[in-house]
Amino acid sequence: MVATNYEWFIENNLDEYSGKWIAIDKGTVLDSDARLDELLKKIRSKHMSSRPFITRIRDRLLRLRS
Repeated sequence: MVATNYEWFIENNLDEYSGKWIAIDKGTVLDSDARLDELLKKIRSKHMSSRPFITRIRDRLLRLRS
């Protein structure tokens, strides 16, 4: 069974997306961009039937200090 998008987000290392916005659906990063508005354009162009989980991945250095 696939975990919820949020659970998948918490359980996976997403350092390669550091400083970017990402969209996750069904345990997959659908797309990413440094700008939220650009990510939303990319996602809308895919004509998805479900709403993805969208979040920003903090810079790795900031996460280590938190």
